[in-house]
Amino acid sequence: MENQSLNYKNVWIVGDSYIRRGEERARETMGTSLGLDARVQWFGWGGLRWERLLPFIHQSLRGRAAPDVLLIHCGGNDLGNTKSLRLVADMKRDLQDLHRRFPGTKILLSAISQRRRWRTANPGKIDKTRNHGTPWPFLLPKPV
Repeated sequence: MENQSLNYKNVWIVGDSYIRRGEERARETMGTSLGLDARVQWFGWGGLRWERLLPFIHQSLRGRAAPDVLLIHCGGNDLGNTKSLRLVADMKRDLQDLHRRFPGTKILLSAISQRRRWRTANPGKIDKTRNHGTPWPFLLPKPV
């Protein structure tokens, strides 16, 4: 089988403290490019909540071209603070907005990770919402 190179040269990984710590771990082990033939840029902000994600992405874009791939890890800090149906509606709206603004960018959304300890609300209830009560993943229509 021939070794095929992807045309994705600029990859952004954006999200909360998981991303910040992931970059540190990657730097210590395999390098921040994760072994990809691409420029991987990490944008991690501890405590990031979904409502601040779009402004954070737009601020990070200043002076830079839009990435070919945008991987988002965000939403875990919202569970217990925001009703799950509201969070899903906000996520859909914002992802559709990103899709319209950057039609050439592949947008990936990671699952919300399980935690040993949740800062707010009932941990069992949050995990139930995270696993079953919220429609993860959801599909977005193609941008118009």
